[in-house]
Amino acid sequence: MLRYARALPSEQRVQEMTDGDYLYCLIHEMLDREEALESLCPNCRERAEQLHCTLCGTPLRDTSAGANAGFDMERFMRMKEGGTL
Repeated sequence: MLRYARALPSEQRVQEMTDGDYLYCLIHEMLDREEALESLCPNCRERAEQLHCTLCGTPLRDTSAGANAGFDMERFMRMKEGGTL
């Protein structure tokens, strides 16, 4: 959020922001992005919604919707209950 506003956490204007201010800014940033996507043709919109490497543009696999392949749920549950590794 601060990067989008080009502001540093040490700036007074940032320190005076409330949670509501941050929410307001975030919602408007999301609306701006949605509006920009709506102005694209269907093919370009689909490409724009895909994850890409910021350096070379290679499409990336979306890991946010899937499971973390390195996460061991059984081990997590054992550790959560105070068990051994």
